[in-house]
Amino acid sequence: MADSLTASYACQICGLQGLDLLRAFGALPRVTSDCKPWPAGGALAVCRHCGGIQKLPDPQWQDEIRRIYANYEIYHLSDGAEQVVFTTASGEASPRSQILVDFVARTAALPAKGRLIDIGCGNGAALAGFSKRLPQWELYGNELSDRALGELRKIPNFVTLYATGDLQAIPGRYDLVSMIHSLEHMPSPLSTLTRAAALLEEQGSLFIEVPDIQTSPFDLLVADHLCHFSLEALRYLASRAGLSAVAASTSVLGKEITYLGRRDTAALPPLDPEKGLQLARSTLSWLQSVIDRGRALSGQGKFGIFGTSISGMWLYGALGGRADFFVDEDRSRIGRHYDGKPILSPQDAPAGATVYVPLTPAVSSKVVSRMAGFAARFLPPPEWPRDPPSAERQDSRSH
Repeated sequence: MADSLTASYACQICGLQGLDLLRAFGALPRVTSDCKPWPAGGALAVCRHCGGIQKLPDPQWQDEIRRIYANYEIYHLSDGAEQVVFTTASGEASPRSQILVDFVARTAALPAKGRLIDIGCGNGAALAGFSKRLPQWELYGNELSDRALGELRKIPNFVTLYATGDLQAIPGRYDLVSMIHSLEHMPSPLSTLTRAAALLEEQGSLFIEVPDIQTSPFDLLVADHLCHFSLEALRYLASRAGLSAVAASTSVLGKEITYLGRRDTAALPPLDPEKGLQLARSTLSWLQSVIDRGRALSGQGKFGIFGTSISGMWLYGALGGRADFFVDEDRSRIGRHYDGKPILSPQDAPAGATVYVPLTPAVSSKVVSRMAGFAARFLPPPEWPRDPPSAERQDSRSH
């Protein structure tokens, strides 16, 4: 029997009724997508038909996203500079959007001239990259407000911004529609994708980039993210919106799903619901263990947190601000402060201090190994749980 809270909501992925709450989620502190701590609360559910992991777009969630977006500051710890991605063992870094633009240009067989619209364009980081790579294209943007219009107008070949949440109000057709870290925010992802596909020229391409919940467990904690996609879930949702994948990968950027599709009516088979439930249970169990270890370490002398993006800011909030400093490898953030706490380079972390690395075990182990020669002690989070407590399974269904 479905919980009364979920009874009026259909699954955002498959469209069927039958969402089961994971009650352990409600006790976990959260974080916003612009990397600010956010209090515990909210409702996380898994579909018993397809395993789709999602929050409920209930009045509380709608109110929270309004408050989050009213004070939204993308990349606020680096004065709006886009987050860099470390792509090689030597530590070489590139802006995230540059890597994605290069992928689209290589894969989509784009014409020399065309029209592009970026849905959820933010301050134009991706549009600026497309402008350099596609100098003869007309570029358009879409956002909920025109707050970034001044910055967008500086981009060569930028034409106009459509400040609307209704994609049906956007005129014209486009050779490329991009949705880079916007679909996971959408209150109705199926209708959003369907309307985005309707903006395409007949041979146009739709490009999507979203977090990969299978390798990015902290995405569950982002308060303004509604859906948490696996590669299979995104492909299935896109097929329901009339799209077929030209390319779909989790290897273009770490912890992210990269999808390039075109209009097609081919349907994909349903998903295995057990996979989603097991993944959500394991993730919640592990996230709680990350907090528990952080609480223990923060009481043992000088204590720092590695990273000032989603996971680091989430942990800082979860520990109630019990950290003396942050450590980051992003040069645009080193030397700044958050909440009065300095952001240091790894080599400047105090001798004898503990620096907790709240990243997945596979990633944190590499960081800890790389930091072995520094004066501070860098420590990883717990290993991934092999067998989450059976009680979580019982809590996931309400009778």
